[in-house]
Amino acid sequence: MQIQAIKEEQCHEAKEVILAGFLERFGFIDHSLNPDIQDIWKEYMQADDLFYVGMDRDRMLCTGAVRKESEDIFQVVRMSVLKPYRKHGLGKRMLTHLEKRAVSLGAKRTILETNKLWGDAIRFYEKNGYVVTHEDEVSCYFQKEFHV
Repeated sequence: MQIQAIKEEQCHEAKEVILAGFLERFGFIDHSLNPDIQDIWKEYMQADDLFYVGMDRDRMLCTGAVRKESEDIFQVVRMSVLKPYRKHGLGKRMLTHLEKRAVSLGAKRTILETNKLWGDAIRFYEKNGYVVTHEDEVSCYFQKEFHV
């Protein structure tokens, strides 16, 4: 798999990868809850917000993005791996890529959130060095420090 910055013509396919994960997890899609994926190019490919895709030739397997929250904090968002390609290390490769990109832009910490009912996602982030900072009714929030 090659990880690359998304191309404008790949935005629709990336949106479909993300929505496939939502459909699998929730059984339905509420488009109003995810306005940022309606125009991925505009939302993520400006300044220091970056969206990446994992490709196997012409097939998109996964997505991930980083958003600058402050001078030294970046948020990892839109991590999604198509179901048939999970458990092969692709999510870890994408996460590592996003972390390295964030650090190269000045991150000393990355943060992220996931649904607190998604035990596999929670275990994935904990296994990759993320620590829970807090929870609310819906989400579990994480951070990871980088000593650069």
